[in-house]
Amino acid sequence: MTTKLIIPQDLQSYTWRPYRREDVPALYQMMLALDRAENRNMIVTLEDMEKQYDDPWCNPETDSLFAFTADGQVAAMARVFVNPEPVAEHRAHLWGEVHPDHRRDGLEDFILAWMEARGREKLDKKPGDLPRLLRVGIQDDLRDRITLLERRGFRPVRYAYRMRRDLGQPIPDEYAPEGITLRAYSPDLDRGLLQAHNEAFADHWGFEPATEQDWQVFMVGRSDFRPDLTFVAMEGDAVIGLCLNVINPESNERQNIQEGWIQTLGVRRAWRKRGVATALLCQSMRAFKAARLDYATLGVDTQNLTGALRIYERLGFVAYKRFITFDKPVG
Repeated sequence: MTTKLIIPQDLQSYTWRPYRREDVPALYQMMLALDRAENRNMIVTLEDMEKQYDDPWCNPETDSLFAFTADGQVAAMARVFVNPEPVAEHRAHLWGEVHPDHRRDGLEDFILAWMEARGREKLDKKPGDLPRLLRVGIQDDLRDRITLLERRGFRPVRYAYRMRRDLGQPIPDEYAPEGITLRAYSPDLDRGLLQAHNEAFADHWGFEPATEQDWQVFMVGRSDFRPDLTFVAMEGDAVIGLCLNVINPESNERQNIQEGWIQTLGVRRAWRKRGVATALLCQSMRAFKAARLDYATLGVDTQNLTGALRIYERLGFVAYKRFITFDKPVG
């Protein structure tokens, strides 16, 4: 590791080292414990965590730090992610967790301090005059961690909702506008979908364009991706909108709920304000209902400039969980 590691005396009962591929199952078990303790509604699978180990934004050898108990349980973890090809600013995304059974004075503080130091180190090496900042996202009911972030100089900059819609309620009879067709996903559309995705979200706050690798690993390569329930808006041969959907049976079983996720919904700028997003969303909800799901779930930036929140509220989605993004400028 590049960042100098000095473990406080009261934390030396743990074994500290970088994240390794063979640690993925232990990390997954810790995330399940956090899901139970904090009602996170986690939908990532073990298979996807194994795929995401090789994230190009984070070198596990230098950009991670894990604490293990004597029996190999993950007690705490930290990873720092930085886009190698940023557009508007250099951001270090900090992901740190502490197992519910190991919450103790100093452990969360130490994890956050290490991530901040490593994030600063990575950002200091970035060329050019782009702004530099550290970023953390968190549920708004985790007050102790929010207090810790604020004590270290992080400030809230953005808010998001997780919203759910009861599919037992009538689904509006809204379809694609004239000249536009909706079709199910197929791999031959991937190139056009990636381009449409990056264009649709280019003006969204904090967006960083997806690469082909990102698309395959985090979008259509997810183990819970449902191509049969995913819809693409077309005008002729051009992809002009997309609604990527997933169903995670493991998460549904843990929560005792049957829900599908609207994972990514976007429309290219020139085709907005014509009802394309509404048509894609209603088509997805009809497909979810036909698949015997009870709810549709999605996430939304509350300050989204496209008016997405208003669309979701009009279609019956209700916020049930809230998140805050915290930033800390550096340099």
